[in-house]
Amino acid sequence: ITMDTLTDRGWQADTGDTRTVAQLLCDQLEFADILLVNKVDLLDEPQLRKVEALVRKINPMAEIVRTTNSRIEPTELFGKARFDLQRAAEHPEWLAEAREHEHTPETMEYGISSFIYR
Repeated sequence: ITMDTLTDRGWQADTGDTRTVAQLLCDQLEFADILLVNKVDLLDEPQLRKVEALVRKINPMAEIVRTTNSRIEPTELFGKARFDLQRAAEHPEWLAEAREHEHTPETMEYGISSFIYR
């Protein structure tokens, strides 16, 4: 487990973003519709059940898919209509930026000042 902050890695959303890498990963786990548990070939069944139990505590609604070498059929990912707006709206962090009027424009968040398409 790393205690690196997003700032340490240059991943911060803005100058006030004090989250750690672990906090960002937990945020992503908590709100995902599907979670891939990779490298399942390196664990036995009891170990896999422990990993899945932990993930299930963080996100009880996500579909868990076991993978080896991150291999998964595209049909397992696409066209599944997993997103549920009503369920998402019940999450305490749903649209937190919009509700708090603290949205950081992408131009500031990612340092984009111009874009030319040719």
